Amino acid sequence: MRFTLEEIRGVTQAEVLRVLATSFEGVAIDSRKCQKEQLFVALRGRRVDGHAFIGDALKRGASGVLAERWEEAAETTVFVVPSTEEALLALGKHASSRLRGVKIGITGTAGKTTCKHLFAHCLGQRFSVALTPQSFNTVVGVSSSFANFDEHAAFVVVEAGISEKGEMEVLSGLIRPEVVAFTAFGEGHLEGLGSVLEVVEEKLKLLGEKTRRVYLNVDRGIPEERRVRDLVPQAEVFSFGASQRARLRLTSFELDVSRLLSKFTVAWEGTNLSFEAPILAFEVAVTSLPAIHFALEAGVPLEELQESLRAFRELPGRGGFFRWGSGVVIDDTYNANPLSMRKAVNLLSRFAQGGYSTYLVLGDMLELGDFAGEAHREVLERLQASPIRQALLFGPRFVDIARREFAREVERGRFVILASFEEGRTFLRSLATSREGWVVLLKGSRDMELEAMMPDEWRSGFGD
Repeated sequence: MRFTLEEIRGVTQAEVLRVLATSFEGVAIDSRKCQKEQLFVALRGRRVDGHAFIGDALKRGASGVLAERWEEAAETTVFVVPSTEEALLALGKHASSRLRGVKIGITGTAGKTTCKHLFAHCLGQRFSVALTPQSFNTVVGVSSSFANFDEHAAFVVVEAGISEKGEMEVLSGLIRPEVVAFTAFGEGHLEGLGSVLEVVEEKLKLLGEKTRRVYLNVDRGIPEERRVRDLVPQAEVFSFGASQRARLRLTSFELDVSRLLSKFTVAWEGTNLSFEAPILAFEVAVTSLPAIHFALEAGVPLEELQESLRAFRELPGRGGFFRWGSGVVIDDTYNANPLSMRKAVNLLSRFAQGGYSTYLVLGDMLELGDFAGEAHREVLERLQASPIRQALLFGPRFVDIARREFAREVERGRFVILASFEEGRTFLRSLATSREGWVVLLKGSRDMELEAMMPDEWRSGFGD
């Protein structure tokens, strides 16, 4: 999206100190990813100050800088504002108003990124789609994404994530979604949000006056469907899930573990449709229902949709997988909470029941506040009762509870305590020599950096 100098000055109320360029092709908030003709926004973060990287951004081709102070000698267009974060939000709202496509907002405790990519995948074969990259789901991430979108895209798919109260109201005003999908609710970000019910109430604030359609996962019964209808009486609500009360229902799911392919059936209003996809987890199949339904409603032919789902791939760190020797590696290292941990245990149990030797590498779940101890204990209890061969535990929460309350499992070697990334890599590398079928799944919160446990040679797996 291209902005004129006067447009930026008017939207951000900036003082213009110097003028060289008079228009800019989007924005950059990371100097390392800055492209030619972009406006570099110098944000002050908790760990780094973007003002220290202005020179780097200019070397990479930035045509201007939006900053809170100017101490550089470089010749470039300079906008100065009291707060670059507030200025970026203003620019994001302005960009949002220029977007012509249908805005689809996605939120929930788990499955947001996967649902976002499913929407983009199902629609993208036939329509132009803009979607927020990676996990750009905060106010800063969405604002910068909007400023870089093609304003003519037919659909705009946006992930909305929060960790504190008040954030979703800002995101809702920024996105102004016409379609909202709630993936699933559970314990997550409880440090900043208090309880599951408070999480739900905050996430519901994504709904707004422009919302005309809502997809609501009803498998856990929260929030109640009538609560959503009360908040947006103008919207049509499509409940979805595996439960009988779901309007869009997953009626069957069969995982072929040898082919790493699932077959599932979707039913609504007397219609039964069958699909095949390289989706391993039952929960991901549920997450696909809104995207499948919306794509069909948007005019994507059934045969075309069925074919595109066969080509869908989950992302590295988000449940993506690859074969290695006689085994399978599932990379779910990007984030973790009790809801997604249950999904991981369920998935690996399916492989165990299919005759595979199964290994679950677990890193601690963070940002759970007072609920942390109970949440980690519950995961270990599920593991104890599961057919999974071994769990490799990394992080003070899991390790402490395992040693105190699951000592027998530790003594038996079913729960293995890992003291370092190197210990994990050594264990995992040993699996590659095994001739029997094996599956390893790595799962932990982002700051646990569990992807570092994967042997270096495994990193080529997603490129095969």
